[in-house]
Amino acid sequence: MTGQAAPANRAHALALDLGSTRFKLGTIDAGGDLVAVQDVAAPVLSGDGLLREGRPEEYLHGIEKLLASASAEESLPLGLVSQRSTFLIWDRHTGAPLTPVVSWQDRRAGDWCAQHADIESLLIRRTGLLLSPHYAGPKLAAMLAADRQLADRLQSGDALFGNLDAWLTWHWSGGAYHQTDVTMAARTAMYDIDAGDWSAELLAIYGIPWTALPEVTGSLQGSPLQAMGLELRGSIADQSAGVVAVTRADLSSISECLINFGTGAFVMQPAAGSSVRRPGYLTGPVLVSSEYGTRFALEGTINGVGPALDRFGPGPTSLPPVDCFPNAFVIPDQSGVGAPHWRADIGLTLSPQANQLARPEQRLICIEGLLFRVYEILLGLNDAELPGRVLVAGGLAHEPAVVAGLAALLNRSVGCLDEPQATLLGAARLVGGLPPFADPDFETVTPGAAGRYLVEKFERWRGWCAEIYRSRS
Repeated sequence: MTGQAAPANRAHALALDLGSTRFKLGTIDAGGDLVAVQDVAAPVLSGDGLLREGRPEEYLHGIEKLLASASAEESLPLGLVSQRSTFLIWDRHTGAPLTPVVSWQDRRAGDWCAQHADIESLLIRRTGLLLSPHYAGPKLAAMLAADRQLADRLQSGDALFGNLDAWLTWHWSGGAYHQTDVTMAARTAMYDIDAGDWSAELLAIYGIPWTALPEVTGSLQGSPLQAMGLELRGSIADQSAGVVAVTRADLSSISECLINFGTGAFVMQPAAGSSVRRPGYLTGPVLVSSEYGTRFALEGTINGVGPALDRFGPGPTSLPPVDCFPNAFVIPDQSGVGAPHWRADIGLTLSPQANQLARPEQRLICIEGLLFRVYEILLGLNDAELPGRVLVAGGLAHEPAVVAGLAALLNRSVGCLDEPQATLLGAARLVGGLPPFADPDFETVTPGAAGRYLVEKFERWRGWCAEIYRSRS
């Protein structure tokens, strides 16, 4: 377990972030500042082909190891932050897992989605999502079709479904609570974001009984429950916590966008309500609270870019002022191309020239591909314009080539958050009784000589990608 040493500031609230590669426990002081972070490695996923699964007992071990490190001298409020679309099924009577933890990166539902392509318009209307094998609904439908015994157990009421937050709430409450936060429910592709409840139409298509699903609550718990001596007071999805933390309480004067770099890259832009849609992009709630209201965001996803970069070795990577490899291009979505193309059949792809490069140069070209993907999403979310303020957070935000390259590509300044743990900050402030809209300080990065060639290369990269998409249709 690693961690940053905490100063003498008195702990006020905690947040537990269940990321894809690390589990993190953050502590804020009474002023709402993050003063300590501890972390452990997340369980390693396994599975052949499109399967990506983890062992439930390893998840519990890592989580409880972190929580045990927190001071139990007083029952501090705890906020839970979970990766979206990761789920499992367990026995209602014993609590024993009946499936592995099925990761959001799992794409076993690819064939199911292809066979049910005609439901996408309904899915968009009800959920704000597009049909994708990354979501729990299609994955669960494919699993139930392949396992009649599991389907029977769900139908009989002997088994329950839940994302990580619902499973942990059930576990910590001894089976008293089966519930999930609305920002987590909204990512299952089973939840009607306008009606504010599970969609009977979609459940019928998936073959999932309503009785197997958790109750959907707001982001704050009505009554806190005990979790290893701490008071679990709220739950929120990872990207939701991040976008809430970095935005302002009043968004009427300026449009802004958060780019959060983790295992995936997520471009999040606050939206006026659930009815706001952009073709190829997602709409969903990022906060539901009686005190702070309901907030929505538009989203574009880049799937699995963190592991893609890791394949080419560690950084930092410098961005040159001129294009050294004009015909080298990369599609960086290792876990299937996300918004706005949604091609789960196409993963990390290198052009012939990129394939011939050494690994450090391939890492640079992969970063270029990431920047191009971010740029096309920003343009798509804003009708070919750019938002008034662009902020970046997460581990890759401190990779020199990423922020400098983005500033060059956008030809405008970009804000790099001083506090990289935006998800921990948002969740801890929320459960600590502080406004979650931290609007933290950031370093302004202006366009320089590095990456000037990216504007011109973007159009050529776009044309190369279009040919890849056409050739693999």
